[in-house]
Amino acid sequence: MRTTHLRRRSRPTRTGALATAATAVAGLALTGVGASGIAFDIVGGIMAAIAAATGESGVVGLGFDWPMAAARAAALAAGTTLLVTAVRRRRRGRGACAHCGRSEGPDNVQAGTRDDAGHTSPAGGGRERWQARGAWQRISVRAGYLTVLLAAGYGALKVQWGLGGTVGLADPRAFGDVHLWTPGLGDTGVLALIGMALGLGFARTWRPPLHMPRWMPLAAAFVGSVMLVPVGVLGTGLRVAVALGLANPSLEGVSPWVFDVIYPWFLAWGLAMGTAAVGYHHRTRGVCRACGRGRPAFVRHARGEGAAAREGATTTL
Repeated sequence: MRTTHLRRRSRPTRTGALATAATAVAGLALTGVGASGIAFDIVGGIMAAIAAATGESGVVGLGFDWPMAAARAAALAAGTTLLVTAVRRRRRGRGACAHCGRSEGPDNVQAGTRDDAGHTSPAGGGRERWQARGAWQRISVRAGYLTVLLAAGYGALKVQWGLGGTVGLADPRAFGDVHLWTPGLGDTGVLALIGMALGLGFARTWRPPLHMPRWMPLAAAFVGSVMLVPVGVLGTGLRVAVALGLANPSLEGVSPWVFDVIYPWFLAWGLAMGTAAVGYHHRTRGVCRACGRGRPAFVRHARGEGAAAREGATTTL
């Protein structure tokens, strides 16, 4: 009787774990298919729009295929949805909140309670800064600053080409008569500026006075990482194949060292941006509206205690 009872209880657990794993695998597969070319779709679409407005051709012929772009976007959206579903199933399976992932523990107290030191803010800080707690948060903050440096380096390369510079060109006339507004130059410089802003904001932790929903920079970082990481992985693999004599792609007048550097650069940039975004998410998620766990994301530390010390606290998802 006891053995039969245990078996009947274990079957739903195994079934649930298998269903969660299958959902995660399907999500990874669809996300990989969608992410494999989404960067070229986005950049190609931007270049096509600029070319239509200015009448100039781009420095590279990426082209833009609407059906394939739509298919990859749909695969990416479906894969992301399945991954989120798998994560939430896993959280429910271990007794945590499906929305925020918090469970009962000393670091996941109910809203409004204080720690042993009497502080109400997990982020701490002075007048204009909120400090990250723990090794992971320190890593995520440094990843934000690394994102700024990597984005600035890439943007500087593309902008100097747009201004007529020849650094990184084996043939100084490779791009012909280009301008900063030539598709593939200034526009990618703007994308680099956006990457710099994201990295700096994640490192410094954007605060409520900006009146910007937190999902906006997180969504931008997700798209940026999805663009950069697959290109970095595939491009780095291609350069390894070239080094082994297995491939001989056309360089179109660009120095080989640019490709040897830029693809690992993309990979590092995408990983750094993703790490910085995850750290920012955990620092600013605040009190969960679904389970009530957590603490206010932002609290300005005042000299006094009481209501004045908690002024500026916000509850976020």
